[in-house]
Amino acid sequence: MTNKLLAVIPAAGIGERFDPSLPKQYTSLNGKSVIEHSVEPFLNSNLVSKIIIPISSNDEYIKNQSFYGSSKILIVEGGNSRSESILNALNHEEAAEFDFVITHDAARPNINEQDIVDIYNEIISSKVDCSIFSIPVVDSIKKIGESRDLSEDKANFYLVQTPQICKYPELKLSIQTLLSKNIIAPDESFAMESANYTISRIDGRSSNIKITHKEDLELLSQFATRTGTGFDLHTYKAGNGILIGACIIECDYSIEAHSDGDVLLHSIADSILGASGLGDIGMFFSDKDQVNKGMDSQEIIKFCLTKINELGLEIYNVDTTIICESPKINPHRGRILASLSEILEIPISKIGLKATTSEKIGIIGRNQAIAVQSSVNLKGIL
Repeated sequence: MTNKLLAVIPAAGIGERFDPSLPKQYTSLNGKSVIEHSVEPFLNSNLVSKIIIPISSNDEYIKNQSFYGSSKILIVEGGNSRSESILNALNHEEAAEFDFVITHDAARPNINEQDIVDIYNEIISSKVDCSIFSIPVVDSIKKIGESRDLSEDKANFYLVQTPQICKYPELKLSIQTLLSKNIIAPDESFAMESANYTISRIDGRSSNIKITHKEDLELLSQFATRTGTGFDLHTYKAGNGILIGACIIECDYSIEAHSDGDVLLHSIADSILGASGLGDIGMFFSDKDQVNKGMDSQEIIKFCLTKINELGLEIYNVDTTIICESPKINPHRGRILASLSEILEIPISKIGLKATTSEKIGIIGRNQAIAVQSSVNLKGIL
């Protein structure tokens, strides 16, 4: 097989349990829409050749998605149910070229490319008609009864996730048969088992959450943080103080720099830009540009915060280490933390600030320079 996988990601649903005013697949999550997160692994996968996304006829949001216009993406009109949307995709002329179809929920954004590889390898090696991901039931379950509810043995049940993979002709026929009987399949494995096709399952991940309620977004945002690192080093010259986190620390030297030389803010700014995928300080504030001569580094941080806000991101936490022989940082730690909290617009509890030396080694060890290593985590604005 040369064309490998067809992916179908139905996105015609409204999700009334979430927010009737905005389909949940278009809600922002860590700087991207939920559906952008869900589609991205399929776009990047070498196994997937085509992605069909069924949408509602009055969809106003699809054209604003980053994947819209990709040659790998095909947008079709969905139906009144998941099954109808899947069938509309499978009826498209381009779908007939494929032997296997992998289906996924548009509101299940925490999958990765390895999931696609794993489920594909499973159906190939097991030689079944359909393969699914499953996870065990961890909470107690009860069956609703007419007079009273009764507990069930959770060991006899498991939860089914997407992506799921099926043989193309078998899935199409299964869904057609069910719809002809006015039976709506909750997922593709239901359609396949109803036609007595063989199904295998492999272990899924509890982190592969499907968004149903608004609180699911907060939980998912913990999985989808973006991390960036930054490093900055400046040499000393004779002077009467250095700037650290917008705090003047008196000493017998100052910083050699084009701007104000705030090595701590520079390192954090590079971390922010790195985590957001925007580049580094030099791309926006070149030391060859006289406009930036003596620039207040707080302005650089303000610029970074504006840029990540435009991406729907905010700082979750910062961790930073100042490396120098002198001046001693710990006596000024509280003042620096308070300053960083104000500048970064986050509480002190989300800022890690440490200081160390280079054990008399190198230019820092000879007390000729100071360096800062920083790490920043960004998360989506909820």
